[in-house]
Amino acid sequence: MKKKLIILLIVIILFSLFCRKKTETDVKIISSTVLSINGSTRATAYMMSNKTITANNKIFVAWLDKPSDIQIKMYDIQTDQWSETVLLGMGIDNHAGPAITMDSQGYIHAVFGPHHNPFQYRVSKNPYDINEWSEIERFGITATYPSLLCDAEDNLHIVYRGGNEPWGIIYQNKTKGQVWSEPVEIVHAGVKDGYTQYGNPLVLSSDGVLHLAFHIYDMHPAAGKSIGYLKSEDNGKTWENVKGERIELPAKPGTNCYIEQSETLDMRIGNVAVDSNGIPWLTAFHNETNPRTSLLWHFDGVKWHSQNLVLEIQNVYPEWELLYCGLTFDRDGIMYIPAIIQKIEGSTHWGDPSQETILLYSSDKGASFKILPISELDPSLPNWLINIERPYSPKKIGVPSLLYTHGNPGTTVTDGDATEVIYVRFGK
Repeated sequence: MKKKLIILLIVIILFSLFCRKKTETDVKIISSTVLSINGSTRATAYMMSNKTITANNKIFVAWLDKPSDIQIKMYDIQTDQWSETVLLGMGIDNHAGPAITMDSQGYIHAVFGPHHNPFQYRVSKNPYDINEWSEIERFGITATYPSLLCDAEDNLHIVYRGGNEPWGIIYQNKTKGQVWSEPVEIVHAGVKDGYTQYGNPLVLSSDGVLHLAFHIYDMHPAAGKSIGYLKSEDNGKTWENVKGERIELPAKPGTNCYIEQSETLDMRIGNVAVDSNGIPWLTAFHNETNPRTSLLWHFDGVKWHSQNLVLEIQNVYPEWELLYCGLTFDRDGIMYIPAIIQKIEGSTHWGDPSQETILLYSSDKGASFKILPISELDPSLPNWLINIERPYSPKKIGVPSLLYTHGNPGTTVTDGDATEVIYVRFGK
């Protein structure tokens, strides 16, 4: 009897160790590659613009070089070789960075180029190939900050800041084989005049629903005073809040689709993602707090819940604060949150020299996190402008990769030293 109990105990221990090994995931850096030493001062900005696609054993990466050159490069996973860099086009200034997606046939679609101008749009002439492209087509009104996706029927969807001043968030689509639809304003700052700025990440869940997270920054007073969420279940024809209640467009502050809003806040949205249960998640940076931090939000079916991510890093980085955070899930349900951290003492939030890039990841949807340092510490230059690989279509992705910029922000949209564009590939 005693012998049987010992054997049973051993089986239980081995089983528990096996389960632990299966459920606990360690993410590691496979490689870190400098793609360019001539990067723009915003080479890998902005987070709403997906710049990396993995498909057909290839990885396609796009970024912005000085002064405003839109570049793309391909990595062949099987041969472990990078292609030559291909120039997609030229933009206006350091806001001209690309957003890329891919259709079901493997054709790459790229939108890039403006800062308050029409977008430039090109499609690769061959599947999974970056060497030949269609002629440039232009669309959009006073456009900046593209977030571009391709649905299961190969229709394109884009949101961006644009329209008449004060600018709003604009939605357009392109049915396969057709021209771009007319612009529709879906979010407005609710102010009569002045500069407005938005974060507008868009993602498609596996059921074809469009999910948009956003912030609104205006000058009355100057701050990002609200963050919100909208979804569309009919390819952008109508938009709803998280509970499925239809929203009258454009959604202005006070509409029933806002998560957090106050005159005392100063927020920037990070990314939006949808987990395997269809639950939306998003990150939002709070510039007004001390220390600065980002909140991780998710909707539980009844209300939105937030989690203070600076608390997750304090054991490792006790004198640092947490700024902009990305967000994505892989097909195994692992949550990835790349983040910019910086020294609390005497720092500014935009391109501070102390900024470094780390990765938080979680296999239990934020109940616990592990931290992976990414950038090499450089107290003289920031490692920032993170851009995490995200789903470019309704299909789930594998382990994502990351882009960031090593270099100074400059003082205007056209000046500044060249930066390094760094690509980091992760594995488990």
